[in-house]
Amino acid sequence: MTSPSLVIVGGGLAGGLAGLALADEGRGPSVALVESGVALGGDAGHTWSCHESDLDGEVRGLVTPLVAHRWPRHNVRFPGRERQINTGYLTVTGERFARLVRERLERAGARVLLGAHAVDVGERHVRLADGRVLAGDIVLDARGPERHAVLGAQRGFQKFVGLELALEDDGPWQVPVVMDASVEQNEGFRFVYVLPFSRRHVLVEDTVYSEDGRVDTDAYARRVAAYVEAHGARIDRVLRREVGVLPLPLDHERRPEEGRGGPLPIGYRGGFFHGVTGYSLPEAARVARAVARTRTREDAARALAALARAQAGQRRFQRLLARLLFRALPAPKRWTALERFYRLPDETIARFYASRSTAFDRARVLVGRPPAGLSWRRLLSAVREAA
Repeated sequence: MTSPSLVIVGGGLAGGLAGLALADEGRGPSVALVESGVALGGDAGHTWSCHESDLDGEVRGLVTPLVAHRWPRHNVRFPGRERQINTGYLTVTGERFARLVRERLERAGARVLLGAHAVDVGERHVRLADGRVLAGDIVLDARGPERHAVLGAQRGFQKFVGLELALEDDGPWQVPVVMDASVEQNEGFRFVYVLPFSRRHVLVEDTVYSEDGRVDTDAYARRVAAYVEAHGARIDRVLRREVGVLPLPLDHERRPEEGRGGPLPIGYRGGFFHGVTGYSLPEAARVARAVARTRTREDAARALAALARAQAGQRRFQRLLARLLFRALPAPKRWTALERFYRLPDETIARFYASRSTAFDRARVLVGRPPAGLSWRRLLSAVREAA
C-alpha cells in the first residue's frame, strides 16, 4: 500500500484542474492522479469551452495557461435571425490539457498514473485493478457524468457528436457559432455548434436536448458532414470524433453524502456544472481552488458543501428553465425559448452563463410574452414543480 495524502480518481477536466490547483499550493508531492485512459483528458481527446466572462479573478490564472483558442465574440442563429454576442469565448483542447497538466504535475512531484483502472474507490483508499492500493487522507472522485448518480429522478439529456475536421479550402466561419438552431428540429431541441480553430480547421458538433440519452453516432456524424457542405465547405479528412451525453436535472438534485463513508465527488459527478448548458469548466476551476486550500477531509467536504450552497439559488433557476425546455414546450418548439432568451442584453446573457443571474435577470427571462407553444398554465406548473 502506498500513501499519498490526496488521491484524485479521474484525469479529466475536474481532476486535472484539482491537481493543478494543488500543485500551485505547493502540495504536488502529496498528490496521486489516477486516470484509466492512456492520456489525461480522455483517450479520444476532448474540448472544454466557456465564455470569457465566466471566469473571475479567482480562477482565471488556473485556466489561462490551458487555453488553446480565444475569440473576441461569438454568434447565435435561429430561423430568420442571427445575433453577434460581444463576449469573448475560449476553448481548452484535450491535447493541450493532457500535455500541460501532466508536465506541471510531474514537475511539482505529483504521481500521474495512466492506464490505471480504479475498481474500488472509498473514503480514504483507491484499489486499482492491478492490486495496488492508494491510501489518502482525501479521495476526490472526478470520474465524470457517465457514472453520475446524484441527479434527481427526472432528467433530460444534452447529447452531441462532434467532428474535428480539416477542410480542403477556407471555411466560412471566423468566430464560434455557439448555437445554430436554424437547422431542422428533430428528437428535441437541436442546434449545431462550430469552433473555427482556423479557416481550414474546425470542430462542428450536432447537439440535441432530448429526454432520450441514446445517440446514433453515425447519423449525427452524417448530419455534421451535411451541415458543413451546406455552408460551402469541403471536408478533406476527419481528425477526431467526440461523443458526449450530459444528464441535466429537472427536479431536486440528490447530492452525495459527502461526509458519510465515500469519496468526495467533484466535477460533473458532484453536481458542479451549469444546469441548462452543461458547461463545467468554470465550476471545475472554482472547486479545484477551494479544495486545494483545505488540509483535511472534513475541511474539503465543508468547502464543497459551501460551494453548493452558494450556488443553490442559481441551480433552482436553472432547473426551472430546464424543466420549461423539456416539459413545458413541445419538442418542435423548444428552439423558441432560446430564441427569446437571446433577445436579452449581452450582460444578462453573460451572467446567466456564469451562474450569476440577478433577481432582475431572472424576471427578464421569465416575464413577458411566452415563447411560441408555451402557455401560462404550463409555465406556472413548471415553476411549482421546480421550486
